[in-house]
This record gives sequence, C-alpha cells and structure tokens, in this order.
Amino acid sequence: MQTVEELANYFVHYITQARFSIEPRTQSAISSIQFLLNKGWTLHDIKEELDNFSKTYPQIVTTLYHIEEIMKTKEPPNNLLNPDSFYYHNILREVPPPPTLKKDPESGKMVRVEFEFYLEMKKRFTMQELLDYWYKKMKIVPNEHMIKQDEGKFKYMLGNYTIDELLFMIDVAVVQRKENQLRPLRNAFELEKYLEEARDFIQRKENTHKVTGINREIKRHATDSNSASFH
Repeated sequence: MQTVEELANYFVHYITQARFSIEPRTQSAISSIQFLLNKGWTLHDIKEELDNFSKTYPQIVTTLYHIEEIMKTKEPPNNLLNPDSFYYHNILREVPPPPTLKKDPESGKMVRVEFEFYLEMKKRFTMQELLDYWYKKMKIVPNEHMIKQDEGKFKYMLGNYTIDELLFMIDVAVVQRKENQLRPLRNAFELEKYLEEARDFIQRKENTHKVTGINREIKRHATDSNSASFH
C-alpha cells in the first residue's frame, strides 16, 4: 500500500468486505490510519496487523466497522521511543529545515526563506536505525553475524541506559577517540566507558533548553509546510 487512501479502501473492501456505508467507513478508516501514522506506525505495519487479524479471526473481521477495533491497544513494532518522553539527541527530533534562498517569482530577486520554529519528537526509532547510526559513526561495514551480535548487545544496554544516553555515548566516543588518535570502537559494550561524559552532555543540553524555554515539545502548525517567512 502506497497511500493512506489505498490502505483505507483495502480495509473496507477486502478486510471487512463491507457492502454498505462504504463512504463513511472509508473516511473513518482514513482518519484512523492517519492517527496511527502519527503514533509511529507505517502503512506496511498497519496492513500486516490487519491481515493477521483477518486470518486469525475470519468470522469476526467482517463484523467490524472501525480500524480501532483491531488497532486500539497495539503499539508500533520495533519502536525504541516512549511517546511520553522528551529526547535531547538530534536524531530523535524533528525541527524545521535551515533557512534557504529562493527566487521571488514576482521580483526576480533572491529572498531568504525561514520556516516557523517547532520542536517535535520523532514518533519512531527502531533497533535497525540505532545499529545504522552505530555503524556509520564507527565506520563499520557489518556482516550478518556482526549485526546479530550487536543487536543483542544494544538490547542488553537498553535495559540499563536510555536511548538518549546510548546515542550520546556513541557521539562522545567518536570525538574522544579521534582526539586521542585511537581507532573507532568495534565492541558496543565499550561505549559504557563514555557514559558519564554522555550524561554530562545531556545535562548541559537540558539546562540550555530550560534557559531558552524549549525544554518541551513545540508543535508545528497544521499548515507549517506553507508557514515560511520571506526576507
């Protein structure tokens, strides 16, 4: 499924096999899918959940009207983020793009375009994304065996440290090892040596956020894609 509308139609026509009230059912499904996407779900994962429910409860699924009847208590799979947490690492956040220069179609002059500020937490960050970040920062080209081992290591460490702490530990390790002319890490467990520095960095960033008044989410407006100022 490539679009919300396609998945909504799939739910109404194929999953529930509805014959009546097609339009309101479809609109309800569209709203539900958009809500799930905002929680961190992907279209692929939603479809997989719907298909699994349909196969498991074939006689119940045709009596359903709303997607929530299947998805209400479920959380996005493989998500390392807590929807109620505020994160400090940039990879876990969404902010507006930097100012750009754009040609004004009326005057022909180059103008500076700035987007209204917002600070939102990402809805989803997976183990694969954590591994990718680790491999990129440490310049590692992994094989299947290494990936399996590292996944186990990071799962263990996530039981002791926050995702913020792990990401900052990676960053601190990169900087300090470069300054000391040491090779990048290969063993993820060695990140623990950089825990205190990572926590200090997080604390300093938290203090700065409090001083500037951005130690909270600042939601973008619904029309933010168009809310740019021109200078």
